[in-house]
Order: sequence, then C-alpha cells, then structure tokens
Amino acid sequence: MSVKGMSDHLGLPRSSFYNAFGSREALLKNLIIYYELQSPQMALVMAYPPIDVKLLFTMLLQEMCAQYVHDRERKGCLLTNLSVELRENEPALRALLQQINQDRITRLAEICRWGVNAKDLPRATDCARLGRQLFALIEQLNLLARSLPEIEGLEELATRQLAQLGLLADGPAPAQ
Repeated sequence: MSVKGMSDHLGLPRSSFYNAFGSREALLKNLIIYYELQSPQMALVMAYPPIDVKLLFTMLLQEMCAQYVHDRERKGCLLTNLSVELRENEPALRALLQQINQDRITRLAEICRWGVNAKDLPRATDCARLGRQLFALIEQLNLLARSLPEIEGLEELATRQLAQLGLLADGPAPAQ
C-alpha cells in the first residue's frame, strides 16, 4: 500500500507520515528497517563468524524461494521494487537506495571473506566480485518472483546459479 493509500485509508494527510519522521528519506529509511527485520535477508545481518557461508547462502535462497512460492500476490522485495520503480526526479531517495544496496554488497563480500578465512572458499576468491554476483543473483530472484509465469522453478534456478558461483552447500568449488 502506498503512503497515499495509507493516508486515504486512515483519513490522515500524507504530510502526517512525512512529518512524523522528519522527511521522506527518513520515512523510507524506517520503512526499510522494518521490512528488513521481516525479510529472509535478515540472516545476512545477523550472521557472524564462524559460520558455514555456503550453508548460509543456500538456506537464504531456499527461504527466499519458499517465501515467494507462498506469496500469492507476488509483491516481490521492497528494495528491489524501489530500485525499479523509483522516479528519476527523486535524487535523494535514489542516492539513499544506492547506498543501501552498496552496503548489502559490502556485507555479502564480508561474509565471503569469512568463507575464505575458514578455508571453505579458495584463498584466491575475489570476495568483492563474488559479493556483487550474489547481490545480482538475489536481485534477479526478487524480480523473477514477480514476473515468472510459474514460480515453482525459482528454487532450481537459484540453486544452479549458486552452484555456478561455488557457494552451494555441498556443491563444487568455483573455477579460479
């Protein structure tokens, strides 16, 4: 539901929502925090070493896919939807979203470094590149969850791509 929809439903002016948080950017930040607390990706925030990074990524993608199969409305991911739908005349919100996405990529790369340090990933692994690839995979799944005619094949797609990255639990190591 949009802010306009919420304000109409509650009988409040839209400015009440923005004023409660100080700005549209602050409202968006709080909305994203609330959303992330409920997202399967919260596992990435809560994770800390030592952890089996392949198992973490495998379980994350399995949980995301399971959640999407049960999402009858096919709403997708808030962050991905914002990336796609944000208007060009919203530079402050776009900058905020780009920073959030960069932080997500950085976190994925950090978790990959844990795998290298634990010798679960090859020492020559380019963790920054792998973080970007994981981010792209997650975004791809989020978009496909909204657009695939048959959602049931999403987990197989995710599993194959995770294996190609060498990050599937009990999967092959990446070619270096």
